[in-house]
Amino acid sequence: MTLLKPFALLAFASSLLPAQEAPAATLQELVQQARARRDATDFRASGRLVRIAASGERHNYQIALRAHSFGDVVKIFCEVTGPPPARVRLLMETRAAGRTVVRSGHAGDAAPKDLAPAAWGDPLLDSNLTYEDLMENQFLWQKQTLVKEEKYGARDCDVIRSEPAPADRSHYSAVTSWLDRQTHYPVKVEKLVESTGQIKEFIYYGLRESKGIWSASQIEIKIAGKPGSTLLIITRGTGQARLTAADFDRALLTKPY
Repeated sequence: MTLLKPFALLAFASSLLPAQEAPAATLQELVQQARARRDATDFRASGRLVRIAASGERHNYQIALRAHSFGDVVKIFCEVTGPPPARVRLLMETRAAGRTVVRSGHAGDAAPKDLAPAAWGDPLLDSNLTYEDLMENQFLWQKQTLVKEEKYGARDCDVIRSEPAPADRSHYSAVTSWLDRQTHYPVKVEKLVESTGQIKEFIYYGLRESKGIWSASQIEIKIAGKPGSTLLIITRGTGQARLTAADFDRALLTKPY
């Protein structure tokens, strides 16, 4: 089964979404559902990150993700496993109250490194995917607006615009999500980069349902008006992975291979 959580994109994050039959929902209901799904986060996924240059040249990286909700805090562990020169591990801890910690490490490092909020908007492996994109916190922001109802392809969608407060420490000034009316799963997300005004587009492909849980097998990430793109392709995944605190021990960031 292939799974991809928007809260870890995803989601990295990042999310596993229960099917919904209601024809319409209020803004409050949609946001509450998104936050409830965050609180139920528990998955493993693996696949590859593909960076496609303007020339069409492809760079492939093997990637593994796992995430679990421990009450108020969601922990996400991301590991780039290949090729060897690109190997890196990331541990993200994000709280509903707004406090977030991001740590990185390589095998053999003396200690993990804390990444400052200024670095959360940096690209992962020079791709269009950033550290912040792996966390997908926009539905935790206080300002949420139900913009419109609109078709995206063949799907009827509720369109929600999320805007951060200064305390949210986001590199985006707004995130707009197209949620499929039937599944409440995102089919498209646009993120407005605060520093440049660029729009990053996230397109979700391969939507499927298994035991009441919706997932996507691929996300394409593009910067509007610029050539090239990034693909996050999930080839294997497990929902309800029953992860524990040991799966997110910070010592794993520097553990030898």
